[in-house]
Amino acid sequence: MKKSIKLLYCDIAPLEGRKEITSWQAVPANQVLTWAGTCCSVVGELIDKPFNSERTLHLQGSIYLQNDSTPTVGWLEIESIIGQPVPTIADLYLVGTRPLPQANITCISRHPTQNEYLVAATSDSYLLLLDARLQANLNVLARIKLTSPLVSLVCCGKRLLGLESPSTHSVQIIDIDTSHGPLPSFLPGVRIYLPQAFIALAENDSTSAWGLTAAGNLCHLPLPGSQHLSLPDPQIDRRTIRQTGQLRRPQAPMGRLMCCLKGTYRAIKKARPFWRVLSAGKGAILGLAYDGQHFWSSHQDCQNIAPRTLLLYNSDGSLLKSFNAPQEVSLSSLNYIHNNLLVLDLEHQQLHQFHLADTMQPVAWLPLTNHHPGYLPAGTSITAGIHDLCLLYVGAEGSSAIHRYDIDKLAPLVGYLTPAGVVNDFFMDGFLLLAQYSPLLNGRSFGMDLEGQPSRQEDWLALFDEYFHPQANLQALENCTTELNHQLHVGKTRQVKVVLSIPTPDPRCINWDNDGFSLALDCHRVEVTEWAISELLDRWEKANFQHLTLAGFYYMTEQGSWNDQVLHMFPQLCHKYGLCSFAIPGITSSWITEFNRAGFDCVALQSSHAFWQPPNRPRYYNLKCAGRIAREFGMGMEIELPYDVLAPEGREKLSDYLEMAYIQGWAGAFKAYFQSYNLIKTLAESEIPECRKLYDDLYQISRVSRQPKSELTYISRNKLVIDCRAKWATDRDQVYLRLNIEGHQGIFKLTSLSEE
Repeated sequence: MKKSIKLLYCDIAPLEGRKEITSWQAVPANQVLTWAGTCCSVVGELIDKPFNSERTLHLQGSIYLQNDSTPTVGWLEIESIIGQPVPTIADLYLVGTRPLPQANITCISRHPTQNEYLVAATSDSYLLLLDARLQANLNVLARIKLTSPLVSLVCCGKRLLGLESPSTHSVQIIDIDTSHGPLPSFLPGVRIYLPQAFIALAENDSTSAWGLTAAGNLCHLPLPGSQHLSLPDPQIDRRTIRQTGQLRRPQAPMGRLMCCLKGTYRAIKKARPFWRVLSAGKGAILGLAYDGQHFWSSHQDCQNIAPRTLLLYNSDGSLLKSFNAPQEVSLSSLNYIHNNLLVLDLEHQQLHQFHLADTMQPVAWLPLTNHHPGYLPAGTSITAGIHDLCLLYVGAEGSSAIHRYDIDKLAPLVGYLTPAGVVNDFFMDGFLLLAQYSPLLNGRSFGMDLEGQPSRQEDWLALFDEYFHPQANLQALENCTTELNHQLHVGKTRQVKVVLSIPTPDPRCINWDNDGFSLALDCHRVEVTEWAISELLDRWEKANFQHLTLAGFYYMTEQGSWNDQVLHMFPQLCHKYGLCSFAIPGITSSWITEFNRAGFDCVALQSSHAFWQPPNRPRYYNLKCAGRIAREFGMGMEIELPYDVLAPEGREKLSDYLEMAYIQGWAGAFKAYFQSYNLIKTLAESEIPECRKLYDDLYQISRVSRQPKSELTYISRNKLVIDCRAKWATDRDQVYLRLNIEGHQGIFKLTSLSEE
């Protein structure tokens, strides 16, 4: 089959090697590109053709069994960009930070074929298999002894390649053995000698790697063939090493220049050799990573100043862009994993993960299945059985009123109302009661990321009174559910799940109970959190609801804080009473995934697309970034209704959420719904057809997670055969696209990729 796409590159090379990407265009249709059990992206250009408002991509391939396991269907998503052959990295999101399991770790790499693991090397010559899940905190699963320590570690096809100390001029080939036991083991293999010293490696493909010298030279290192590896003391021929560029040193900011000048002055006072200070001022290059087209590195400008700037380079070493890491992050070495940079931070003994956010936009998906497997599944024990969680804001509405829900406000949420006002189905099956500000109307806030003075015990009690108001909120939800059960004549009484928000104890509050009890101490904040849970459980038991089930508690502050004791204790306090813990962090949170690491059961990520558009970014930028991060770390997603949802612009923003939910594969995942006070109700009652349709669309997307999870492929001879098409509209002839291949387990083989 003639392929009509010019492939430019892929981020994780196929097992055949990165050079196969370009030659794949010209080979017969029976040739394949093969990846083993890992996520990857392929970027290419659609060949020019006459203008057409619709384009169709046709993909054929297979997923084969691996180690006698059942192949798992993944997700194929198409992203597009017009007029730019290279996607622009716009931002870096710090999405995950974990403490290192040992203080002597020297480098960390992704696992060659299994996404659930990372691999690390230590200064005492051990190789460690690490659990990559956030909650596991890099738990060491296995270790083996190496012949010598490694300073850099990268994948090389199905193997690992480790760089020894630059003074030894050698690398080690490490094979992965999956034939014995549930965990992969390592088989130290051949040591290969280098004709020159390198300070870091970067992954390329199964036959070569990238090397970086102390002078910043980028070199392509082809590995010897199998026939040469069997020889004593195999080595890489100097003639085969090709220098492809040199990393340009960035212009020193004024602050760092002043640092160097101060260092020079101090050295002169101490009679140190002047040339040593000048040499230190030139700085050192630290780390190297390769994302398929660009190199990443860092530069240390001054002695005793930890590098905190990530540098993005072209393939020839010319500097493209620099990114400042947060103050709490220092850079020791780098590596690349699909969509992310792994940053080893030896100063703070942590591993940081940065998500690479570029300006390509999702436009379609190839229908292998109806959901992306990475998102948090709906309706499971982890979500307390909840599929769709609707937010109900009670408490202060502005500065002069309190908002309360009655049956009339809840009816279009608990049940689906037809245009005629008739209930013909249940709608939301979970409700989160929360408040930002005190019902005492004193401006005190319940979250540490909100404006206002910190709340006190009297504010918490007033909020709990609102939860259990005798005619509103929970009682109204009980009455509404009872009435809907009667109207719909369900055989079994339908229960609605409830989540109650716990105010976040604020350390600024030094007189929480009007008796001098200070929340400045961690133990006091944990104590009042447990008191609040106990108080709400007592009230719940006394209320004796017949149609409501308490599912768990919600952590009010959206900003996850590294090693915040209350945040990390919150899931344990919920589990103590057999309940689930819930959180909804924002895309701008300092630690987006800290709730996952702390062990929260049910986490949904909010993109803020309805309220905030980053400058000079594409329309769907926030949604695209949030969706990617959520599926990489097992979160659900939040649909946010803009305050002006009845206006054309507001309707368009809500439509964006619904469209992207299907394209990115989270339509069938766990979802939370932000709707201020009564926005969903206003859509249901609107006489504007476009508004009423959005209410229907919200109901339809809530049904997706209740449908069987179909796989639109078929099994033939122990393989899943893929043959699918995707269509999307574009107003340009020349289109650059990226195909994201994610979530599969087994050997993925791409046979044909063409435009029809």
